[in-house]
Amino acid sequence: LLSPPPTPITFKTAEHYMMHAKALLFTDPSVALSVLKADHPRKVKALGRKVHNFNEAVWNENRERIVREGNLLKFRSAPGLRRQLLATGGRELVEASPRDRIWGIGFAPEKAAGVDRDRWGLNLLGKILMEVRGVLRDEEEVEEEMKR
Repeated sequence: LLSPPPTPITFKTAEHYMMHAKALLFTDPSVALSVLKADHPRKVKALGRKVHNFNEAVWNENRERIVREGNLLKFRSAPGLRRQLLATGGRELVEASPRDRIWGIGFAPEKAAGVDRDRWGLNLLGKILMEVRGVLRDEEEVEEEMKR
């Protein structure tokens, strides 16, 4: 992913983008730099837990915006991934992770269908991906209109 100007930065993954933005949000340049140097998303996730001055309320106010921005960059810069996301049509997207009730639903794929949705987690990533899909679809429609 390539962040927008004034100072474009190339991120290895959306997780790198998210944790870099999290570190900057809490004015932790040391962790932000470590995120850029990290080679694997797992390391990046661990760095995100070490951000100094972390405030959960502030993070909760900003996390969805940050992840939305990162995923827009990701899918705009990777045509193959963009096509895959758009190919999901209008289907509901979920992060079927048994250990994550914030970004995911808190259940593995094989259990999710048999569980009452009231027991699901927040599924923030799934919801954001559906929003991103809508934005990308709108952008494609505008591009098609401009060609006419």
